[in-house]
Amino acid sequence: VTARKTVEEQLSQSQTRLKLVLEQAPVLLWSTDRDLRVTSAMGTGFRDLNLPRSERGLSIYEYFNIHDDDIEPIVSHRRALLGESVATQIEWQGRTYDVHMEPFRSKDGAIIGTIGVAFDVSERTRTEESLRRSEERFQLLGRATNDVVWDWDLQTDGMWMNDNVAAMFGYRAEDVEPTGTWWEERLHPDDRARVGSSLDDVIGSGGSMWSAEYRFRRHDGTFATIVDRGYVLHDASGHPVRMIGSVMDVSKQRKAEAIQSAVYKISEAANAAKGLPELYRHIHKVIGGLMPATNFYIALYDDQAQTLTFPYFVDEEEGAPPPQKLGRGLTEYVLRTGRPLLASPAVFAELNRSGEVEQVGPPSVDWVGAPLVGLGKTFGVIVVQSYKEGVRFAEEDKAILNFVSEQVAGAIERRRTQENLVQTSSELQAIFRAVPDLYFRLAADGTILGYYAGRYADLYVPPESFLGGRIQEVLPRDVGEPFGRAMQKVLRTNSVATMEYSLEVQAGRKEFEARIIPLMSDQLVVVVRDITETKAAEAALKESTDRLRQSERLATLGQLAGFIAHELNTPLTSISLLTDAAGRRTKDAGVHEKLEKIDAERRRAADIIRGLTSLSRSRQIKAVDADLRSIVEAALDEVRRYRKKGVSIEVNLGDVPFRMKADPLQLQEVVVNLVKNAIDATDHGSVRVRLEERPGFYAVVVSDTGSGMSADVLSRVFDPTFTTKPRGEGLGLGLPLAKHIVAGHGGTIEATSEPSAGSTFTVLLPRGDVDEDPDRR
Repeated sequence: VTARKTVEEQLSQSQTRLKLVLEQAPVLLWSTDRDLRVTSAMGTGFRDLNLPRSERGLSIYEYFNIHDDDIEPIVSHRRALLGESVATQIEWQGRTYDVHMEPFRSKDGAIIGTIGVAFDVSERTRTEESLRRSEERFQLLGRATNDVVWDWDLQTDGMWMNDNVAAMFGYRAEDVEPTGTWWEERLHPDDRARVGSSLDDVIGSGGSMWSAEYRFRRHDGTFATIVDRGYVLHDASGHPVRMIGSVMDVSKQRKAEAIQSAVYKISEAANAAKGLPELYRHIHKVIGGLMPATNFYIALYDDQAQTLTFPYFVDEEEGAPPPQKLGRGLTEYVLRTGRPLLASPAVFAELNRSGEVEQVGPPSVDWVGAPLVGLGKTFGVIVVQSYKEGVRFAEEDKAILNFVSEQVAGAIERRRTQENLVQTSSELQAIFRAVPDLYFRLAADGTILGYYAGRYADLYVPPESFLGGRIQEVLPRDVGEPFGRAMQKVLRTNSVATMEYSLEVQAGRKEFEARIIPLMSDQLVVVVRDITETKAAEAALKESTDRLRQSERLATLGQLAGFIAHELNTPLTSISLLTDAAGRRTKDAGVHEKLEKIDAERRRAADIIRGLTSLSRSRQIKAVDADLRSIVEAALDEVRRYRKKGVSIEVNLGDVPFRMKADPLQLQEVVVNLVKNAIDATDHGSVRVRLEERPGFYAVVVSDTGSGMSADVLSRVFDPTFTTKPRGEGLGLGLPLAKHIVAGHGGTIEATSEPSAGSTFTVLLPRGDVDEDPDRR
């Protein structure tokens, strides 16, 4: 009995301990009878539900406030009463419970009720729901974006990727292995080490954010440029376990940036390259950054020579072709059509069948050409080509090459223009050095911006005195003002103006011709040429022409005079004889007076005839050693009979001989004519005759204080038959004869005069080679 009591006590104690444990357990424990009335309820979970555990006799319907047998938890209890073990999940008062129910059996095994246990899994459920929703959002994001979304398990190397991996890179679903290794193998070899190192640095340092830009191989073997961003997830202990991220294809953006950069580089190269060969090398390098350009050449058409040249040619299969006439190759096709061409084998075959092209050089796999166009005309072609199946070109490459070709054409044209300008500048500089002209560049207001002087001695003032100054103010007023007016006319009419002027420069007084040319809307070019010698030659030519004209007129007059003398001399001789005979036969003074008048008119007529006949005589100069002083004195003796009252003759012949080679009689006739004309022109005053020594010449100067001559008369004074004397008092032959005689001696005769101021005639005679007189030593 004692032993049984001990066992019962131990059992009771064990039951008590179990009851205490169950009552403190964070669960719900209950039992029901067959009518689903609660027979027991324990566990701390009831406290959270604010339910009285001690209320027995309440049915499950009452606990849950339901009356429908077809919903939980009634269904689970009914199943347990039928002998099933039931596991379910129910929602009760805002909480989620995992419920396990069993049939409650008697000692004989009969089902007398149910027994159940429920665990509060609300937090776990919420966490799982959050994870589920997060996973769902992750999946939806993967479908909504164009990026490749990935999830990489760092422990297993497993990688999940959304379907965009096929669209972005061209891989089929069966081609993609869901591992990080598969992805790594497709990185560009040149990028693989860099990307792996950056990834290891982030993971190894405990970082969370990672990004890299690299090239990833597409299914067709080409590479896409991608930006890859990832986030590292760590476990509770801080170890990296997972990475999620996304990949964005930036190939188009980077291609656009590369094209823009290429355009800039080509433009820069056009300015920086030292010559066309260097520019071509730069262009090749730039295009090689956009597409495979191992085989690249530039072809240019020489319009003048009508040949195709290849100034730059890099090729794996052949060397640069020589200049050649246009044929039927692909290059000529692009040149002829002015359109870019991507010639795959199929395209080439079609063009060849149609007769558009022929095979020239080694056959290529792909050939891409773009026209070089300048000023609306195709002047060349740039070409890339491949000989390997692994290097193919696409329409995108054709479009890029065609776009870049516009910049290449501009760069080549600019460089060619620059080199032509340099050559032209060199040629112009050589011309400037060879031509002794002056060149000035002026602003619209006349400011001198630059100059070039073929002869510095022709500059009016030194450069430092005129650069930056206005040419109208630098030059003397009488030259500067007309210069300014001519400049304004050039700017207004956009024409060329020419003006001549005289200026005193370092080399003496010179004659210049200035051509004023419009350079731009606000600038002018002035080319100044020394025309001193030209003017002198023109004057000498005019003088020679005048002399020849006078000689011809004198000769004509001489011929006429000979005829007149022949016809009139006989009647005049008869008149002379008859008047002489009549005079001897009469003593009548009146008759003698009339006869004397007849004879005087006869003598005057005879003098005129003698003057005319002198024109027909040969004027050959018979030069002998002579003293000019003696010649002038003899002439003065001859003209003394022509002196007039109120007119004095002043003579200054010096005290020493003026030795020279001369024809004394003809020079005497010259002096007689000059002095006689001076006396005739002077009513009151004086006539002055003097001899002077001048460098290389002797001068005979005859001046008077008479009425003088107008400019018009002065310009014609040496013309044959021109005279200012009244009719019947002279034929105007004296001065032309005098000029003719002086010219025969190698000298000149000049006249200066003004109305009412008298006249001066100066005869210059070369001294010749007569021995110098001892008195002049």
